[in-house]
Amino acid sequence: MLTSDMRLRSYGASNEIFDLRLESEPVAISSTKDGQGCLVLDSRGRVQAHGTARLLGDISNLNLQAVPVDIAASPSGVGYWIIDSDGSVFSFGNAAFLEGVPQVSQNAETAVSIHPTSIGDGYWIADKSGGVYSFGSAPFFGAVTAVPQATKVEIVGFASDPTECGYRLLSKAGTIFSFGGLPEYGSPSDFGEFDSVGLIASPDGFLCVDRRGAVTVYGSTPNLGSPVGQGLSVIAVT
Repeated sequence: MLTSDMRLRSYGASNEIFDLRLESEPVAISSTKDGQGCLVLDSRGRVQAHGTARLLGDISNLNLQAVPVDIAASPSGVGYWIIDSDGSVFSFGNAAFLEGVPQVSQNAETAVSIHPTSIGDGYWIADKSGGVYSFGSAPFFGAVTAVPQATKVEIVGFASDPTECGYRLLSKAGTIFSFGGLPEYGSPSDFGEFDSVGLIASPDGFLCVDRRGAVTVYGSTPNLGSPVGQGLSVIAVT
């Protein structure tokens, strides 16, 4: 988790804290597949690499028409994708460029997430209203925009099932939308207000994280800790 004190906090076999030195506000983070590295994207398009993650360039020198919103490490660990709010995709290293939202739609809502397939030969892009765009080998299972009861939804998180037989989207209010026949475990919004930040998939379920750092677990996925109660806010989670 990336927290408001500009620290990366890892939870698992060992809980560790890493200080960040950033020139502008961070907007997204992404872990490498081996779990030993992390990429941090800031609001000016700069990228920082930590651990086993490699720095392969960024978009800070481009004349951007939209703000950077997300970064995703390639499964091989030697590449990554950056996406801006228009849905334009920028590829680095061996991360394959497979077009972005502007190439397929002129009426898209603000993009919020890019998520690669397990071998990096495709990716999904999710937008703020719940639209999903599939590229390369990434299969399309549906979108929140086609759900009749989902009105005025603000999506903040997207995660594919590890078997890639479906995916889930998380709204800011804490509602989970599942596609592809994935089991319905419920949503944090079932228990009241939930200011969501992100969604993490696992082989046995998923986790939702809110702005305070509280973790809500579904399925048999373990809760390995969080900064809830420390007076911090969570900026991003991976």
